[in-house]
Amino acid sequence: MTGADRDAHGCVGSAGYQWCAREATCVRPWELASRQAIANNAQAVSQYCALPAR
Repeated sequence: MTGADRDAHGCVGSAGYQWCAREATCVRPWELASRQAIANNAQAVSQYCALPAR
């Protein structure tokens, strides 16, 4: 069931969300990539989200 797979931060994986520490919120990687003008791939999104908030 969609929404029944929340992670420790409350992000719903089945809806495409994952935690982003830099943004301190759940994000959809492809939307984040577009909004932040970074490459739309797992490595770029992981690197972006691992950095401390600005």
